Amino acid sequence: MLRIFTFNVLVLSASLVATALGAGDEGKKSSPVTAKAAFDRLKTVVGEWKNSKPCNGGEGEGSDVVRYKLTGAGSALVETSSPDTPMEMISVYHLDGDDLKMTHYCAIKNQPRLKLDRAASTADRLVFVFDGGANIDPSKDMYISGLVMNFHPDGKIVSEWDCNQGAEKVGPTTFELTRAPK
Repeated sequence: MLRIFTFNVLVLSASLVATALGAGDEGKKSSPVTAKAAFDRLKTVVGEWKNSKPCNGGEGEGSDVVRYKLTGAGSALVETSSPDTPMEMISVYHLDGDDLKMTHYCAIKNQPRLKLDRAASTADRLVFVFDGGANIDPSKDMYISGLVMNFHPDGKIVSEWDCNQGAEKVGPTTFELTRAPK
């Protein structure tokens, strides 16, 4: 009995020393986020952004623009890529219970749905995974299959959009966004 007590005291002491020395602090920075916290983070991007890597190769005026606006009394965030061009695409982010979901209305005429992977996400890195869609046969069609949004301390956002052709990954397409001057 005394051995078990001594062992428990040693384990507790080691744990307290490690905490005092800062061990495990990296886990706090990378701990999962709630869907609500992730959506609140997304709401901070409202406005116009310049994309240094336009999706459609920079063809046409406005192809380097991404706009974010809230709609539905703040219940949905609408992202518009390449507004007012033939390649305009819309993505709508919204809470669905304990989940954060997004539907992407793609120029290839399908509508993949993505869902926040809370375990893989942090406050500064939101990871979305494929969650079905409309007008998609995942066994053969091309579709957006994932998204990672990285929020940098300098205010830049880097978004990596994964794309699949059937089961084969053919992406990602990367957007590097900086807030447009007002």
